[in-house]
Amino acid sequence: KIGHHLIEDTAITIGLAIDKALGTRSGITRFSYASVPMDESLAEASIDLVKRPFWKLVLSIKQNTIEDISKEDLEHFFQSLLQNLNSCIHLTVKYGDNDHHKVEAAIKSLAVAFREASSYDKKQKGIPSTKGSM
Repeated sequence: KIGHHLIEDTAITIGLAIDKALGTRSGITRFSYASVPMDESLAEASIDLVKRPFWKLVLSIKQNTIEDISKEDLEHFFQSLLQNLNSCIHLTVKYGDNDHHKVEAAIKSLAVAFREASSYDKKQKGIPSTKGSM
């Protein structure tokens, strides 16, 4: 069984690394949204890569464990990741029956939305904010 602290520390490390890699966020698209199906499940992610951490997470997991990882640890992984990305992210499983599919759809919707939001926008000059900073 994977331990709680390994799951938490992995999520924190990934979140901090991505935040650092984004730097000032100059020239990026900044906003994005993705809706991803996984068989009978559907998840949606909305992202603003502003440097203000806020996250809303709704996974709708019913089982106590998914492939030997507790529901609590899965939710905590997402919470730790989202908090350390230093961005505003809403991640919601809209519906589904299979908890594994729900989590997989959530991960993939987050990845698709993040790929777009973090992509270089050749029309964007400097930091994508009317304030000039994020």
